[in-house]
Amino acid sequence: MINTRFVSFTKTTITLAAGTLLLAACSGDSAKPVSGAISGERSSYEVAGDHALGNPDAKITVVEYASVTCGACGNWHTNVWPEFKSTYVDTGKVRFVYREFPTGVVNLANVGHLLANCAGEDKFFGLIDVQMKRQNQIVNSADVKGEYVALAKSAGMNEAAFDACMADQEKIDRLKKVADDASNAGVTGTPTFFINGKKEQMFVIEDFHKKLAPLLGEDAPTQAEEKE
Repeated sequence: MINTRFVSFTKTTITLAAGTLLLAACSGDSAKPVSGAISGERSSYEVAGDHALGNPDAKITVVEYASVTCGACGNWHTNVWPEFKSTYVDTGKVRFVYREFPTGVVNLANVGHLLANCAGEDKFFGLIDVQMKRQNQIVNSADVKGEYVALAKSAGMNEAAFDACMADQEKIDRLKKVADDASNAGVTGTPTFFINGKKEQMFVIEDFHKKLAPLLGEDAPTQAEEKE
């Protein structure tokens, strides 16, 4: 888990400069809509403006606080999220909520989250996914703005729309509130997970199996089953 102090979202936050962190190798995927979002419906653990996937009536709501420039988050979304999504979200067992909490290269995390919010709900998770996979490419690029403009274009936005997005004060204020609320709830690093409103320490898929199985009235997979 990356542990870092939250930096407030100000005009300097959206300065597009090359970062210096070496993160995991990233792929060249483009932003695509992700199935599973149910517009206009929320679980009891969601708040207005949340980005969520899956059944709003699921017994379990998992809230992840994450950052698109957090190496540990990139690891989780690349190596754990696909199995987590297919096992729990796509089957209707879990409602998954992503909340933005900038860590790592904070100014670029804020840019990435702001862009995902501007692209529309159907593109949000696709843009988050691409940024998680392209962390190293984006952070170490000699043309960081070019990287983000390319992402914007993959989501149907042009450069003018991207620039307008970076100046959208309403969305900037919302992101700051999400992070402030997270800090008040005890979030200090990323990724941090809450299960039905309770903060949990977990990362690998086996942790989720063991925690979620009893809440679902199921038996946790044995080690042999997990290896199959």
